[in-house]
Amino acid sequence: MEIAARFELKYVLPLAERAALLARFGARFAPDTVGGPEGRYPVVSLYCDTPDRKCYWEAWRGVPARRKLRLRLYGTRDGAIPAATFLEIKHRDDGDGAKRRVRLDLPAAMLAVTEGVVPAGTAADARILEEARRLVADDGFRPAFVIRYDRQAYRFVDAAGAEQLRITFDQDIRCRFDDLRPAPEDTQCDRDVLDAGCCLMEVKGATSAPYDFASYLSSRGIFPRSFSKYSESVRRYGVTPALSA
Repeated sequence: MEIAARFELKYVLPLAERAALLARFGARFAPDTVGGPEGRYPVVSLYCDTPDRKCYWEAWRGVPARRKLRLRLYGTRDGAIPAATFLEIKHRDDGDGAKRRVRLDLPAAMLAVTEGVVPAGTAADARILEEARRLVADDGFRPAFVIRYDRQAYRFVDAAGAEQLRITFDQDIRCRFDDLRPAPEDTQCDRDVLDAGCCLMEVKGATSAPYDFASYLSSRGIFPRSFSKYSESVRRYGVTPALSA
């Protein structure tokens, strides 16, 4: 499945600013219940990279066409939110981004990213699986580290209830570079990726943000910035020493 490119803006917010934003727009923040009854759910990602951190350095240099390979796990250990695993390829080309993903069971997904062995699939899935296989077999991608965070997801709606934006807040973002065996609701990540007292807000939409929402952010001095959980994790803890010297 390919998810069409939309604009995506990121903001690092103090938790107090998040509370003020939610209070300001009230009921226009409708919990996105796809991930859970209140829109709250844990997200676990296993990111892949080459031994010399190709993905990190391409992003740092601003290479216009680049790809990331990862597994993304949803669900809780108690089954309240059913477990689901996706193999995902994020593709950026001259500023435009798209995400391609296939749902697999976790053992099959791990086999794909560790050995480049992919299962059969539909015609659309087979193209994505073959692309992942080439990244592993030909480009040397392998599991590199795990990231885990708690997400609160909302649909930002107009007066009629029509969705204008999808807004998520990610908090307690943590990573680890050992034990590359992720599990739903993984609790073993112990390295902070974002400073305490902050969260990451991601704003996604098909056209542009509503004027009143954008105006409010501007009046509070809240502006988008470049932030990648992947790149920040590597910058803080996992840059190859020989390349960063």
